[in-house]
Amino acid sequence: MGLLNGACTQHDYRRCRDEDCQRFTCRVYKEGYRAGYDAGEAEGYGKGHAAGYAEGYLAGQADASGNG
Repeated sequence: MGLLNGACTQHDYRRCRDEDCQRFTCRVYKEGYRAGYDAGEAEGYGKGHAAGYAEGYLAGQADASGNG
Protein backbone atom coordinates (compact mmCIF):
# COMPACT_ATOMS: atom_id res chain seq x y z
CA MET A 1 0.00 0.00 0.00
CA GLY A 2 1.51 3.37 0.38
CA LEU A 3 2.39 5.72 3.08
CA LEU A 4 0.01 5.28 6.02
CA ASN A 5 -1.78 2.45 4.20
CA GLY A 6 -3.19 4.79 1.58
CA ALA A 7 -4.52 7.36 4.02
CA CYS A 8 -3.96 10.86 2.76
CA THR A 9 -3.59 13.59 5.32
CA GLN A 10 -4.89 17.00 4.39
CA HIS A 11 -2.96 20.20 4.94
CA ASP A 12 -5.51 22.87 5.86
CA TYR A 13 -4.12 26.20 4.69
CA ARG A 14 -6.48 28.05 7.08
CA ARG A 15 -4.93 26.35 10.08
CA CYS A 16 -1.31 26.33 8.95
CA ARG A 17 0.80 28.21 11.50
CA ASP A 18 4.11 27.85 9.68
CA GLU A 19 4.98 31.37 8.53
CA ASP A 20 7.54 29.94 6.11
CA CYS A 21 5.26 27.26 4.61
CA GLN A 22 5.97 27.10 0.89
CA ARG A 23 2.76 25.38 -0.14
CA PHE A 24 0.99 27.50 -2.73
CA THR A 25 -2.38 27.60 -0.98
CA CYS A 26 -0.76 28.62 2.30
CA ARG A 27 1.22 31.44 0.71
CA VAL A 28 -1.78 32.78 -1.22
CA TYR A 29 -4.12 32.54 1.78
CA LYS A 30 -1.68 34.31 4.11
CA GLU A 31 -1.00 37.03 1.53
CA GLY A 32 -4.70 37.68 1.05
CA TYR A 33 -5.37 37.59 4.78
CA ARG A 34 -2.64 40.15 5.44
CA ALA A 35 -3.82 42.42 2.63
CA GLY A 36 -7.42 42.28 3.85
CA TYR A 37 -6.40 42.87 7.46
CA ASP A 38 -4.22 45.84 6.55
CA ALA A 39 -6.92 47.39 4.35
CA GLY A 40 -9.60 46.88 7.00
CA GLU A 41 -7.42 48.29 9.75
CA ALA A 42 -6.57 51.38 7.68
CA GLU A 43 -10.21 52.00 6.73
CA GLY A 44 -11.47 51.44 10.26
CA TYR A 45 -8.80 53.63 11.80
CA GLY A 46 -9.53 56.42 9.31
CA LYS A 47 -13.26 56.36 9.97
CA GLY A 48 -12.85 56.06 13.73
CA HIS A 49 -10.29 58.84 13.85
CA ALA A 50 -12.46 61.15 11.76
CA ALA A 51 -15.54 60.47 13.89
CA GLY A 52 -13.64 60.86 17.16
CA TYR A 53 -11.89 64.00 15.99
CA ALA A 54 -15.16 65.66 14.96
CA GLU A 55 -16.86 64.73 18.24
CA GLY A 56 -13.88 65.84 20.32
CA TYR A 57 -13.53 69.09 18.40
CA LEU A 58 -17.17 69.97 19.01
CA ALA A 59 -16.85 69.10 22.70
CA GLY A 60 -13.72 71.25 22.94
CA GLN A 61 -15.50 74.17 21.30
CA ALA A 62 -18.39 73.84 23.73
CA ASP A 63 -16.02 73.77 26.71
CA ALA A 64 -14.09 76.78 25.44
CA SER A 65 -17.22 78.83 24.96
CA GLY A 66 -18.64 77.84 28.34
CA ASN A 67 -21.58 75.92 26.86
CA GLY A 68 -20.35 72.51 27.84
